[in-house]
Amino acid sequence: MAPKKDLGGLITVFLLSIVGLALTPTVQAQVTSLVGSGLGFGNLTGSAKALMNLFPMFWVILMIAIPVAYIAVWLKD
Repeated sequence: MAPKKDLGGLITVFLLSIVGLALTPTVQAQVTSLVGSGLGFGNLTGSAKALMNLFPMFWVILMIAIPVAYIAVWLKD
């Protein structure tokens, strides 16, 4: 008989991912306020500014990759 799958953990991961994706506009707004509008009012310059501009993309990738990885481990058993 196969072991019982932890369905509660799967549902939790998906709910947290949905909340994380819903917070994406907030993350983008925070990055925009840190970097500035290009008029010199931002707190970051140079490579820090370039890396911070990539942060929302990595945020979305992680919010999608975490449930995918969890499902891969969940189905492996």
